[in-house]
Amino acid sequence: MVPSRHQLLNDALDMSRRMAALGDDGDWDAVVALEPERRTLLERAFATHAPADELVADRVRAILDLDKRLMAQSIEARDRIADELSQTSKVRKATNAYQSARG
Repeated sequence: MVPSRHQLLNDALDMSRRMAALGDDGDWDAVVALEPERRTLLERAFATHAPADELVADRVRAILDLDKRLMAQSIEARDRIADELSQTSKVRKATNAYQSARG
């Protein structure tokens, strides 16, 4: 049996929630791994030209809200990693300067 648009969107919403929770936990590899499956669900849900009803609109809004949350989380993680790399680089430079001055 072919899943209905509503079922596909419900599945995509569940997956979006799971991805947001994984983002909360910092498990970005898992988030990235789930994205192709979620994209496929969304593509299948909108492969038809059937008109959207209120349930479809609600699911799409919820998915977009979760995507915004996930995007904000990923930006925070990226910035945190950039800061850590910057600190590591500074420590390495200081260590190299110390070793050069020492002899």
